[in-house]
Amino acid sequence: MKTLIVKLGASGDIVRTTVLLNELKGDIYWLTSNYNTDLLKSKKIKKFFVFENASDLEELGDMEFDLLLSLDEEKTTLEFLRNIKAKKLIGHFLDEEGKVDYTTECDYWLDMSMVSKKYLQDEANRLKFLNNKSIPEIITELVFGEGSWKGQEYDLGLNPKPLEEVKGVVGLIDVTEGKWPNKYWSGYKELKLMLEQEGYKVISLRLRPTLGEHIDDINNCELIVCGDTLGMHLALALRKKVVAIFNCTPPNEIYSYGLMKKMVSPLLSEYFLKRTNDEEAQTSVSVKEVYKAVKELLDENNKNYSKVEENNKNNF
Repeated sequence: MKTLIVKLGASGDIVRTTVLLNELKGDIYWLTSNYNTDLLKSKKIKKFFVFENASDLEELGDMEFDLLLSLDEEKTTLEFLRNIKAKKLIGHFLDEEGKVDYTTECDYWLDMSMVSKKYLQDEANRLKFLNNKSIPEIITELVFGEGSWKGQEYDLGLNPKPLEEVKGVVGLIDVTEGKWPNKYWSGYKELKLMLEQEGYKVISLRLRPTLGEHIDDINNCELIVCGDTLGMHLALALRKKVVAIFNCTPPNEIYSYGLMKKMVSPLLSEYFLKRTNDEEAQTSVSVKEVYKAVKELLDENNKNYSKVEENNKNNF
């Protein structure tokens, strides 16, 4: 069995797609962008190809696959995929008129997206708001069918730092993507002061030149506070505790893996998927609520750490 996964971006979507590595058999290949190669270190990937590399594309053109998972909707990518030899295609493709289309396996997922061929945008957004399945669950089921989702974890080939090396360090990802201003939360500065007064080390995790550096920053923390960002997915992949704030994007699409507390804006329905810049949305989750969630997760870690310490003493 030879599978080619095509997912060039966005980076957070690539992280979520790695749940498929838990179920796919045989040789797995991945076509991505140069920026995202730090996310594809799993030993289950036989080789990744870079879309910007002409020799990689030439090599792919000479290969044949049993399954092509086409999970990007960019026309330049799909134009290239027209020449890939595969026995079965799941995902996006270009129709005879050059328009973006998708296979029936993707109906549940993409009918509530911007590329929906069945619904106008308002109805697609309404379905997205009502959806109660996480994206990892949806992706797993569109490839392997109903009942295949069992909480499979992200697989980035990363090793989390032991708790004793990062204890008491809280990372704040207090930046957001330009196209989603309302993902930003206004309470980071106040939260930082409150936690520092209790003796925690609180650091701001700004965007870095490479994803590898951003991954290292997150790995050096015990807990992450963030919006619906790439860093949230990376923290989950590193099995960090996470407090995530959802002001305008669907919290149900994120699977928590027992590691996350979701702080959902009471105004979510009003600002759902709006790419505006609204102070009301960005202040709708209180600092007090987030602080409480942070303390609860840190206390959980302390209890687990104490149990491990006690077991270690008993073993000597």
